[in-house]
Amino acid sequence: MKKFNYNPFILFILIILALTSSCSKDDEFTNSTLHSIEVSTGTIYPEFNPEIKDYYITSLNTINEIQVKLNGFESYKTIYINNIKATNYITNIKLNIGEDIIIKYNSFDDEEIKYTIHYLPEEMPKINVITKNNPSEGFTLINMFELAQNGTKNYSYISILNNDGFPVYYKKLPYKAVINFKYFLTPDNQKRFSYNVNELGKTIIMNERFEEINQLQILPHNGHNSLPLDNHDFIYLNDNHFIIPGILVRENVNMTAYGGSSSVDLTEIVIQEILNDQVVFEWNSADYPELLGATDPIYYSQYATSEKVDYFHFNSIAIDPNDQNFVISARHTNQIYKIDRTNGNIIWRFGGNNDDFNLTSNQIISHPHHATILDNGHLLLFDNGVTKNPQESRIVEYELNETNLTANLVYEYKENGRYSDIMGSAQKLNNGNYFIGWGGNITSQINANKSDITEIDTNGNIVLDISFSNNPDSFTYSYRALKYNISF
Repeated sequence: MKKFNYNPFILFILIILALTSSCSKDDEFTNSTLHSIEVSTGTIYPEFNPEIKDYYITSLNTINEIQVKLNGFESYKTIYINNIKATNYITNIKLNIGEDIIIKYNSFDDEEIKYTIHYLPEEMPKINVITKNNPSEGFTLINMFELAQNGTKNYSYISILNNDGFPVYYKKLPYKAVINFKYFLTPDNQKRFSYNVNELGKTIIMNERFEEINQLQILPHNGHNSLPLDNHDFIYLNDNHFIIPGILVRENVNMTAYGGSSSVDLTEIVIQEILNDQVVFEWNSADYPELLGATDPIYYSQYATSEKVDYFHFNSIAIDPNDQNFVISARHTNQIYKIDRTNGNIIWRFGGNNDDFNLTSNQIISHPHHATILDNGHLLLFDNGVTKNPQESRIVEYELNETNLTANLVYEYKENGRYSDIMGSAQKLNNGNYFIGWGGNITSQINANKSDITEIDTNGNIVLDISFSNNPDSFTYSYRALKYNISF
């Protein structure tokens, strides 16, 4: 067997090279930085920079497990995400209420490197609980945007609140007018969430992980093209069946019969029921010219002075659970309408100047919002009270006799001096409590600083009262506030 002779000098050089290689590897581990950080729920901002340690994100939640992706991760690096050791470049975590995402590792000289993605964005309006006294179980869906007399900001938020007023889910959207954040449970127990974007003219549908799965708009039908949606309301029955309102501008209408000019553009509402991508029902306000005379007198002069007139102003649609016909609210006519779901005929008009129920005194409504029919056949709505003296907003519930066309006011709730000239919602919960979204008033700082969401028990006692923070000269509102008993 041949014997090798080792040169001590060569052996020394080999040892030095090995040690250098080892240190180089160690140095790469301890001093290397992440290339980027991604979170499955949204986009972090500002854009990732290893020198920047604090970040915010466009959407986050404590409801679902989320994924944190570390680009630049290597298996020999020791990195912790919320005290969970990362073993891959993707780590699954579930956040606790208000918990930030914290990514930590140590540098070569044992300095701690920490990146924080804060749970709540700095610019998100603050939510304050004024009263909490045994409210009903459930989660509140809201949209939040800032209104000011000189305009709105170029973003909105949708959010799900727990009874402590904490956003267990939120999403920042790059649009001024995102409203009507709603929840639907389909017959096959699929959770669906929707919101309307006026700037897109579409309704966005999300699944239970808040992932966008569809965008909906009015389909071409009866001689009109695809139309932008009216962002005030929407009904989702299942993934292939929904009811969408849209906006159609009817041009050059002669309004001299109403004291107006001979050429006026009218904003009409078109409501489509869509099943399997086919329009199975369409209702167009333009087919009912008698509606032109129902406009509130405070808008009547627009027929002569405005190029385009929103004489109807649809703001809600619901299905009567007892006969499956549609119930819609039109703010500018002071009326609620029941619409036959088969032939489109107007079955009755509630309120306004040609009211079928002959409302008198305290029964009369003004500029209503969010009309629904309860299981017992009662009509519930938010009455803004714009043309009343004094101007006060309230929720009202009426017992209806649809055969004799009589109405009995069985419940109202209002607070002294509270007045919202725009928006608003009224909801009756399963336990009998009423849930109120107070809408907004951009001309009164006093009203703006009142609570925005109120839950009351059957005796009118406040069990939950929530307010949004207002910046100087601007007001934070939610178009509606709706409470659902959702099992996540």
